[in-house]
Amino acid sequence: MKGASSKDLMIIFVLAIITTIFTSTALFRNYTLDIALFILIFIGSGYALISVLYPEENFQGLLRKPILIMEMSVFLTILTSVILKYSPLGLQLRDLILILSLITLLLAVTSYTLRRSYLKPDLKETPVSEQVAEKSIQKTFQPSKEVTEPSKEITLPFKAVLPKNIIIFTLLSLLMLITVLIPPLNKTPIWMVPGSLFILFIPGYLLLAVMFPKNDDLELVERFGLGCGGSLILTSLIGLAFNYTPWSIRLELILIVLAVFSLIFCFISFMKLKKVPRERRLHIPKLEKVLSIFLIICILLTVATSVYIFLSPESLNTGHSTGFYVSGVELNNSNYALNLTSGEKTNLTMVLVNHEGSTVDYQVVVMVNNLTLKQSNFTLENNQKMEIPLNFTPGVTGKRNMEFIIYKLPDENPYQKWNLGMNVI
Repeated sequence: MKGASSKDLMIIFVLAIITTIFTSTALFRNYTLDIALFILIFIGSGYALISVLYPEENFQGLLRKPILIMEMSVFLTILTSVILKYSPLGLQLRDLILILSLITLLLAVTSYTLRRSYLKPDLKETPVSEQVAEKSIQKTFQPSKEVTEPSKEITLPFKAVLPKNIIIFTLLSLLMLITVLIPPLNKTPIWMVPGSLFILFIPGYLLLAVMFPKNDDLELVERFGLGCGGSLILTSLIGLAFNYTPWSIRLELILIVLAVFSLIFCFISFMKLKKVPRERRLHIPKLEKVLSIFLIICILLTVATSVYIFLSPESLNTGHSTGFYVSGVELNNSNYALNLTSGEKTNLTMVLVNHEGSTVDYQVVVMVNNLTLKQSNFTLENNQKMEIPLNFTPGVTGKRNMEFIIYKLPDENPYQKWNLGMNVI
């Protein structure tokens, strides 16, 4: 135990009680006060959860984990918000603060109990002098292991040098690329199985393995928490970057980039691990076992899907590969009508995206009550997006039907159709 003080938990406990009183009393209804209380309980809830996960740490040790505290705060806040959203209470700021306060109270009491019980063995076991002597003995013999170990590693075969987790992550990354890039597998939802793990965990974990290749560099909870947070951050940044490209935000493209990054991280991590003694290398047996099972399941699903498609190719329904929508308007919804004012100019933006896998010549026709309002031809390369302005001034009041028709030239048959109701007043 690094310290016997529990004053930090008492402060968190008192803070949670004060927040509970203020949020449950109608006398203290003030938006600025609510925001201040939310910020305090947001940080306090994450600190209380970390103190439960690390009962052996005092406040000095816990404050050295600010990123992990913030991640736990975000986790509790999002979890509570989702529960409130789908509950009869609804998502209200005061209810969110109140629930977080109650959770913080429970976590603070639990952490205090764990910290007290964690101290007891230290008081009953061997005296401090014997503990110091034992640590000095361990330090005395430690160098001998480090001296003899490298000589053994020189004779190890290549497969013993390559860590098992690096092999698994490499295979998962390759499988991810195969299921996204190779048709007809990329037309099936099979790539979503390994894709979920890439969005939530793998790239961030491998990035930490590059930065902290030794087992004792980070504790297990920190490695998992920071790994999940790092993966989500990478996914967000890649999606933001794609948003400013002609390809726009597409999950398949994000997964391809994540898989490539993971392969690069695997290679760098392997090169760094070769310089670390075997007994200090990053090694989590339970994680490797779970990932091995997950890899086997993914491979079996991929093989089974490939066999099924090969035996029944007609069962693969690729659907439309051209995206089309009108900004801010719901198409194909009979309950939705565009309310317009007679004589007032209306500006709409149509968006056409080519996901056909090749360059396509399109014709876009907009009709209102069987009269052509706009007709334009466009040539789009694969994954190219085109914004098409639609400007018109409605005349006579009444209800009308606007129809959007897409043609893939030179085919004269409509490729896609959408309807939009208009209510001119």
